[in-house]
Amino acid sequence: MERVDPDTTGIVVAVPLIAGLVELLKRQGMPTRWAPPVALLLGTALAIGYALAGQSLWFEALIQGLALGLGSMGLYSGVKYYRRPEG
Repeated sequence: MERVDPDTTGIVVAVPLIAGLVELLKRQGMPTRWAPPVALLLGTALAIGYALAGQSLWFEALIQGLALGLGSMGLYSGVKYYRRPEG
């Protein structure tokens, strides 16, 4: 059995976490139009926090943060699309 890569595991966990946090903020009254920028901000903040812990370079953290935010937006829109009632 191969060893699990912690970076990949972190990304797999972070994307739904960000989507869940954005959904929680929307239910607390945040306007829906703010969801994409907040997702990008949360993804970037998580990745920069990871960089501050000495685990990656700043440029890599910025790119990873943007990917996390964009991935969480895609996850949310995909679930929303498939949950839409027919009619």
